[in-house]
Amino acid sequence: MHDLTSGTDQLALIPLFVAIEPRDPRGEADLPIEAIEHVPAATVAEVADVLGQLGIPADLMDGAVLGAPGWVVARTVGWSDGRLVRWAPDENPVDGPYPTLSSDDVAAYLARALDVACRISSDLEIPGETPGDDAVGLVIEARAGAVVGRIRSTDVPRLAYLTGSDLWFTQVDGVSVIAGVEPTTDLEAVVTSPTSSPTIGLERNGPWRRMGLVQSGRMITAHEWGPRWFRIDPSEGHDPSSDVLQLVDEYFEVPTADADEIVQQFDLSPVQAVHLAALLDDADSDDPFTELMRLLGLPVEAAEVAEGWLPPADLPDVRRVAAQPLVRALWSSVTTVPTEPGRMNDLQRLWIERPTAYWVLAGAEVVLCAAGAAVALRRPAAETSRGRRVLGRTLAVLAVLNAADLALPRRLRGLGR
Repeated sequence: MHDLTSGTDQLALIPLFVAIEPRDPRGEADLPIEAIEHVPAATVAEVADVLGQLGIPADLMDGAVLGAPGWVVARTVGWSDGRLVRWAPDENPVDGPYPTLSSDDVAAYLARALDVACRISSDLEIPGETPGDDAVGLVIEARAGAVVGRIRSTDVPRLAYLTGSDLWFTQVDGVSVIAGVEPTTDLEAVVTSPTSSPTIGLERNGPWRRMGLVQSGRMITAHEWGPRWFRIDPSEGHDPSSDVLQLVDEYFEVPTADADEIVQQFDLSPVQAVHLAALLDDADSDDPFTELMRLLGLPVEAAEVAEGWLPPADLPDVRRVAAQPLVRALWSSVTTVPTEPGRMNDLQRLWIERPTAYWVLAGAEVVLCAAGAAVALRRPAAETSRGRRVLGRTLAVLAVLNAADLALPRRLRGLGR
């Protein structure tokens, strides 16, 4: 999605973030930090005015909201070569479907117009070093995430293969909690894994929290809590339906959940439905994940992991599932001891753990199949009916397979892991 063919190059549409630093009057002089206090920082309105002059549609936020007073942060979209898209109806695009400006040109123009340093990158991160003695080092998009739902333990090796990353897995009161070993792991393949019951993905991205409700692999609804951005319309309302403006709107569209869908999926009472609606309307909720988990009767440990408060390695009875090549991942799924109830899970546990009764029954099956094959095939082929020959060969194959299964060592059945 969002790919563009320009000549022979493949360009992808990506988010680009602009970080406007606080004004610093010290320069090269050895002045104390107090010297900066009397110099006003660039304001959201000033940055909006300059970006509007450049025709760049963007979202703006005061850095104080993000814990970085004095900064102003903007977000827009551009191409992977660093060019920002522009609203410029009187200009003809030179490279691609929209007029653009390079990141360097935009940063230089902002620096001259505002008399302040400016940085543009594809990551929303305030640099760790600023002019002077103080270090900011605020990574606004520090990530954490978790998936909670009734995902079978035997499916986790396959999910680790799909994500391409190691996963942490545990079950709390029969409900699975899955997180990436690396905080930046993309858990989309996990949350969209088809299950018979609803699955919820939780993700914290800096001060923003997002939840997604998935049923049978299909996204039902999603919601985001967190600070709201201030939108710049360089057309000043004269061309709100412009393709460029809509491009930015759609890229950064904030999902708002349908409370009725959640109520229906989790069979909530009328009182719980009222509490859910209030939670979804509270954009500034301090701890929406925990409130949501309690409301839906799901493990609050998932909320703590998604918030980054609880390392997933510290979850009770947690195990690490390594990402493996496809064949090995599928075999790991077969040799994983299920932790859920159910007839198929009981059979899989029986095959892996093999109590005495299993050896007796499997040994008897080998003997009976071998004996049946010998009886069915004891006459010369010319005197044996076709159906009898097929039966004999089938029984012989079953005898060989059962014997090979009995010889399968514990290590290959997953008991050596």
